[in-house]
Amino acid sequence: MTLTFAQIPAVVRLALPICMAQLASIGILTSDLWMAGRLSTLDLATSALSTRLYHPFYFIALGILAVIAPLTAQALGSGDGKIARRTFRQGLIIAFVIGILSMPAVFYGSDILIFLGQDETLSRHAEPYLFWTSLGLPFTFVFLAMRFFSSGHGEPAPQLYATLLGLGLNIALNECLSQGIGPFAQMGLEGIALATTISYIVMALTLGALIGLRAPFRQVSPYMRWWVLDFHIIKRILRIGSPNGLLVLSETGMFIIAALLIGLFGTSALAAASVANQIAAIAFMVPLSLAQAAAIRVGGAAGAGHPALVSANGNASMICGALVAIPLTLVIFIFPEFLTGLFIQPDDPLFDDVLVIAVPMLIITAIFQLSDGMQAIVTAALRGLNDTKIPAIIGLFGYWGAGIGSGAYMAFILDWGPVSIWAGLAVGLFVNAIILGIRWALRVRAIRAGKIPLLAL
Repeated sequence: MTLTFAQIPAVVRLALPICMAQLASIGILTSDLWMAGRLSTLDLATSALSTRLYHPFYFIALGILAVIAPLTAQALGSGDGKIARRTFRQGLIIAFVIGILSMPAVFYGSDILIFLGQDETLSRHAEPYLFWTSLGLPFTFVFLAMRFFSSGHGEPAPQLYATLLGLGLNIALNECLSQGIGPFAQMGLEGIALATTISYIVMALTLGALIGLRAPFRQVSPYMRWWVLDFHIIKRILRIGSPNGLLVLSETGMFIIAALLIGLFGTSALAAASVANQIAAIAFMVPLSLAQAAAIRVGGAAGAGHPALVSANGNASMICGALVAIPLTLVIFIFPEFLTGLFIQPDDPLFDDVLVIAVPMLIITAIFQLSDGMQAIVTAALRGLNDTKIPAIIGLFGYWGAGIGSGAYMAFILDWGPVSIWAGLAVGLFVNAIILGIRWALRVRAIRAGKIPLLAL
């Protein structure tokens, strides 16, 4: 335990700037929802519904590209800058291709939403929003690849600078484009999507320039022969990243399907779910930063061949995650009405209807903070060991079987309403955290006993 506690300062130092960048990143979506709520509850619900449509593509890309960080850390830990460069180059190619392939489904998203049984008025209102969102996907995913390469070096500051620039630009453009300020036409909800797309283009260009010009990134010549395909590295990223993408999609898909099921209960329920989801997403940025730090620290120790440090870094990250869950839980539990009021205007005709659903959803959100954070950190620690296949299977069971299964049963069989669907999410997160925790403990014990290899390559 002495070695574990000794790693806590290093984990915190790495996680803190990552956390700031994550909060700035989620701040872009939060500012979008806040601006949509200022327009109307209809626009807020439409924005939330549109987000649910493109999020599966975003999160599967996030899951695949997230392995760039531990793979880079492993390469640097073993002193192989060439592999780090090749991982970055091929990560950029994969990111751009996923973005291009995702565009058609988002572009025609309103028809998909109607097919899934969503309100036709909301779905048609989303068409221009989805158009501009689809155009921004390749740049968004390229930015993700750059972020993880930066983190893999243990240098997350450049991504923080780029994200803060994007956040400030997005807030300003949201106001100008949606309200028609200055030379800009009043575009309403459509302007919010355009603002976000422009912001991600600027963020990708900015972070790309910082990686090319700043140490320690330039030491590995990150853009050398960037156009050359390296199928061995592409295969490695996809082999390790695809199960992780499935795991991330399983978790986020649980929230997405929950929102679609809640949408069957009407606009007020959907707006309430969007508020609860956004608060949960903001709170999740803290343990998510610890999770990314865990993957990098564990990956670096694994690349250097130090099993004891692998265990210590993973466990230190989990201790930090448990500690940060306490204040997050208290804030959400004590101030649910205030948090709801940040997104819904008090004079909105649906305010009271939304509040009565959002408050119990936020109380449930407070309850699942510990399990949500712990399952994310354990998953990332396992990812640092290239262990992604079994966690993906565990995620499918926990999120969809226990989570969506219990929520749908309570809502539609027991007729407990939309809040019970949200309660099902808490069940899924708890089950997943327990099983993944057992997986980590057994994996580390076997590695330290020499029964399995340090890296599951």
